[in-house]
Amino acid sequence: MADKWKWRAKKDVARDSACCSRSRITRMKPRANPMQDRPSTFQESRAALLGVAAALVLAATGTACKKVVGSEAAKGSAAAPAPVAVAKVGRADIAREVVFDAEFRPFQDIDLHARVAGFVQAMNVDVGDRVKAGQLLASIEVPELKEDIERAAAAVKRAQSDVVKAQEDALRADEDIRRTEAEIKRAQAAHAEVKLTLGRIAAVSKEQPGLVAQQDIDSAQSKERTADAQVAAAQAAHGGSRAAASAARAMIASVKEQVHVAEADLHKLEAKAGFTKIVAPFDGFISKRYADAGDMLRGGLSPSAPAVPLVRLVHVDKLRLVFPVSASFVARVKVGDDVEVRVASLSKTFPAKVARITREVEANTRTMETQVDLVNADGSLYPGMYAAVAMKLDRKTGVLAVPITALARGKKVTVFLIKPDNTLEEREVKLGLEAPDKAEVLAGLAEGDSVLVGSRSQVKPGQKVEPKLVKLEEAP
Repeated sequence: MADKWKWRAKKDVARDSACCSRSRITRMKPRANPMQDRPSTFQESRAALLGVAAALVLAATGTACKKVVGSEAAKGSAAAPAPVAVAKVGRADIAREVVFDAEFRPFQDIDLHARVAGFVQAMNVDVGDRVKAGQLLASIEVPELKEDIERAAAAVKRAQSDVVKAQEDALRADEDIRRTEAEIKRAQAAHAEVKLTLGRIAAVSKEQPGLVAQQDIDSAQSKERTADAQVAAAQAAHGGSRAAASAARAMIASVKEQVHVAEADLHKLEAKAGFTKIVAPFDGFISKRYADAGDMLRGGLSPSAPAVPLVRLVHVDKLRLVFPVSASFVARVKVGDDVEVRVASLSKTFPAKVARITREVEANTRTMETQVDLVNADGSLYPGMYAAVAMKLDRKTGVLAVPITALARGKKVTVFLIKPDNTLEEREVKLGLEAPDKAEVLAGLAEGDSVLVGSRSQVKPGQKVEPKLVKLEEAP
């Protein structure tokens, strides 16, 4: 029986060694009849030892087969180079990108106050309403204002009536002047005639004494004195007329001034009445409402008793994007510089330009406020939203460049260079200016070199690869 076990074990070992396809041996137990005679103890021990030896030989043979198969697989893998993406080192324009945190603000915003004290008569708008410039937003009622305007208008009318009366008086004074001037002329003519008659009488009486009666001489002298008196009276009347005319003109000036004062008072009250109408100074939206109909308002903007506004109006068709520029970059930021606005919450980017800078670095933050104007055509942007403003500084043109994805950073910066035989060489490089997608190469590479781009996890130095060329700007 022991010889039979030995023969079968050797047969199994030979079969497994030839095919190398089994990793374990199947023990072929004899279908022994328990009623048959059992072998001696010595024979049983010998058979067991032979079985163990056969199993050890089979295990060793199986291990050898596995090593051969693994070696063949490794050779097959080496025979198929891994495909990798590569890019050519070439010339490119590079600008360092600096990103600033920014906040949107309304292009214009204002709290609208009542300039007169009174009661809110009506609120015509509410939060969220869009309004146009000149649109009526609210009305204020000032109870005594109407009566004040009526009194001022009456005062203007009285003053204007006084002007008319003074002008009429002046006209009459002018007529008196003309009349008295005519009377003076008549009196002077009569005086001249009387004086001429008296002269002739005196001459005749002197040449022929007694020829002219004394009574005639006395009568002529009396007429001369009367004529003199009439001339004097006419001149006095003329002087009075001139004085009256001057007084009338002075009165005209005075009452005209009264008209101006009364009209000024009226205009002031009318302007005050205009202040009871709160209108929008520009297009925009109502962002806040502070008052309701019936509320009492204090007028004016006194610091001691500040007035409560009625509404807050914001202009958001165009927004200001405000961001601080650190002192180290201030000298390189100019009005008109191109920027890219990135709104993460909307997953949108917008091209824009620097609109204005304050030209002053704040002492506490060491930053300068900078502003970008952005047209909000679709209304998707709101004041208070955050954005990132990307600016390209330190520009260089035509420099030797390599994709950022080709770089591995550690204690030194390296790339995988594709050698002429398509094997990989790890090479250290020195970098200059860096952009988000590429970096300037100062040393370590030459124009036209091919470098691996993308992940390095599946390759190693010296490995043969199958290069797949991509453009520098398309490198992953």
